[in-house]
This record gives sequence, structure tokens and C-alpha cells, in this order.
Amino acid sequence: MKNKDVFIFGLAIFAMFFGAGNLIFPPEIGLASGREWVKAALGFFITGISLPVCGLLAFSQVGDTDNFAVKVSEKFNTIYFMLLIIAIGPMLGIPRTGATVYEMGIVPNFGNINPLVVSSVYFSVVLLLVIKPTKLIDIIGKYLTPIILIILAIIIIKGIVFEIGSPGEKLIDQSAFSYGFLGGYQTMDAITSVLLGTIVIKGLKESGYTDKKIQRSMIIKSGLVAGLGMALVYGGLLYLGSMVSGNDLTLNRSALTMYLAVATLGNLGKVALGLCVTIACLTTSIALVAITSDFFSKQFKISYKITTIVICVLSAVLAATGVGFIVKIAIPILTLLYPVTIVLITLNIFKVKEKLIFKVSAYTTLFFSVFEIINKYNILPEIGNFLNHIPFGSHGFAWLFPTIAMAVLTKLTVMISARSGLRLRKIRNLSLTGRKF
Repeated sequence: MKNKDVFIFGLAIFAMFFGAGNLIFPPEIGLASGREWVKAALGFFITGISLPVCGLLAFSQVGDTDNFAVKVSEKFNTIYFMLLIIAIGPMLGIPRTGATVYEMGIVPNFGNINPLVVSSVYFSVVLLLVIKPTKLIDIIGKYLTPIILIILAIIIIKGIVFEIGSPGEKLIDQSAFSYGFLGGYQTMDAITSVLLGTIVIKGLKESGYTDKKIQRSMIIKSGLVAGLGMALVYGGLLYLGSMVSGNDLTLNRSALTMYLAVATLGNLGKVALGLCVTIACLTTSIALVAITSDFFSKQFKISYKITTIVICVLSAVLAATGVGFIVKIAIPILTLLYPVTIVLITLNIFKVKEKLIFKVSAYTTLFFSVFEIINKYNILPEIGNFLNHIPFGSHGFAWLFPTIAMAVLTKLTVMISARSGLRLRKIRNLSLTGRKF
């Protein structure tokens, strides 16, 4: 294992995860958390950094999407990945890249052009690059990604050194940690990681790392490199957001990130950040469209080209609705998918073999996640009262304690049943041999 390869794969993992949400959500979380930004950062780092890396590691244990949740059931695995693909694909992930490019790359530099026109042009470019890959994709990944990091580093360092503001009071009712933790859902990196795992494993094999133990070691070490890079970028943006919380600003997510760029780099910041956003979103959307098209073309036996066209058209229409609308429809979907993904990642990492534990844990998490969605929209107030009596329920983690409790009880039941079965077999064997006991 070469240190150079660890570093290269670390940068590759960083590039795969770094997209639209990674730019717009950290500053907003910092702004809302104010002086408690460190607590918010810890929560965000768990769902925005640790879980995606753990997702890659969990995928390396199973090696294929067909095996990731199959211990729950084959039907569950199929439905789970179908919902996952729809979420990161034409429903949320892909359209959000187009909407973010419009709000942060086009409007600040070119004015209010019709969003549907912009999204149509953007996804036409994406379509061409996905159907007919060119060296442009390699150029973006190898040369322009470092430029993005340099621009962001200048914004973060200059903002900290010249103190663009000072942290104010927390602007949210819930704890800063839970706000950051739940905010990390919006990056969608953890649910994306179980799909990007195929690309990482393939890349490792092509580089000569075929042994599974070495692959896991490479993922851990490369993940630490990627995690460090993400922590520096996310932490810096989150802190800058907290610094302006005392300035009494009322800005949406996209406008806040643009404000930070202009406050540190002047009018040049608009162009620099617009370039960053466009490149980051383009690389992310190309990868997501390719993964989504491949999945649906195999599932429904449809031409890859036709599937790609349909996804790009749907994404262009949704992107025109704006980031705010896409984030709103993302909340219930991610509230349902993220907890289940966390549970499946954990069970796969610890190599849990019992199918019953997978079933009980997955369905318990789903049950309480549905309750969480009902509570978010205040459909039944009684549900909220019920969730508040569960440990961590008032912080948005009502699924956590019941899932752990049910998993432990199931494990104990399996162990007791196994021992009882072993004892009965011994008694039967002794009876057959005529020995007394």
C-alpha cells in the first residue's frame, strides 16, 4: 500500500462527495447556531463526514448493492435502493445541482435569466457529457477541483483573519448539535456513499488492490484524508456563518454563501464562487445521472440513452423550481431514508450475521421515522407528545433508542434460543446413546 495512492484516493473520495449541498448548508447551520457553532459542527460532521466514509467501508464488506440490505429481505433491498436512487437522482440530488448553479453562479453574475432556460442549457451539457464522456470530465476532476479548494481556502482564511463579524445568539429552538446532525442529512452524502462504493471498489481493483482486507484498509486511510479535507472546508464555512449571526442578516442559504464570498473577496467573490459552484455541481450531477441511468436501465430493461434523457429532462424541470422548494420536499424523504441507512451501515460494518436483527432493526427504524415525519408536519399533536417521552425524541432522534433496544433484545433472544437448541440436541444425543444425565 503506497502513501501516494492513499492520498490520491482520498482526494478522489473528497471530490465525489463535494457538491451543491456541501457549499450551501454549513454556512446556514453556522448562522442558525451562533455561538454554539462548535456543537452544531460536531453534529454535522457525524452525518456529513463520518457516515459517508463509514458507508464506503460498509459497502466494502458486502461488495454489491444486491447484498447491502438483503438480510432484511430481497424485496426490502430492491425497494430501499429504488427509493435511494430516486432521492439522489431525479427527485432531489440532480435537480438541486442545477438550481444551485442558477442561484449562485448565474443570478449574481448575469442577473435574473429565466430559470427554466438556464436549467435546460445546464442539463443539456450534463446529458452530452454522460452519453459521450470526454476528457473534459477528467480535466474538471484533476485540475479544477484543486482550484475550487484554493478559492474556498482563501474565502475561509480571509474571513477568519479579518473577522467579518462575530457570533451572536442561537437563532433556533432545538439544540445546536441536533440541528447540525439533521442538517447533515441534506448533503445526502451518507445515502450516496452506498452507491458510490461500487466506483471506489472498482478503482481500487484497477489500481491492483484486490485483497478485501487491503481494500478496507485503503478506504479507512483514504477516508481519513477525505474526512480531514471535508472537516476543514465544512468547519471553516460553518464558522464563517456563525460569525455573521450577530449582524442581524436575513438571508437564504444560497444568498448567505454568496454574502461570505463578497465580504471576503469583493465583487471578484461573485465570479469565484460562481465558478466553484458550477464546477462542483457539474461533476456531481454527471456522476449521479450516470449511476441513476445505469440503475433504471437495468431494472426496467430500458435503453441507457433513453433513461439518461428522461432523467435530465425531469431534473431540468424540477431545478427551475429553486433550491428552497427542493429542500422542502427533501425533508420527509431524507427523514425516512437517513436513519435506515445509518442502521444498515452500522450492521454491515460490524458484520452482523443474524437476519432477524437486520429485520427488527430496519423495521423499527422505519416505524419511528414515519412518526418523525408526521410530527414534523404537526399532523397529529399526540404523536409529538409520544415522541417527546422517548429518549432523544425531542431532538429528532426518536428512532435511535427503540432501534438499539430492539436490536439488543433480538440479539439476546437469538443467543438464548441458540443455547436452548444446543442443550436440547445434547439431551437428545445422550438419550439416544442410553446414557443418564
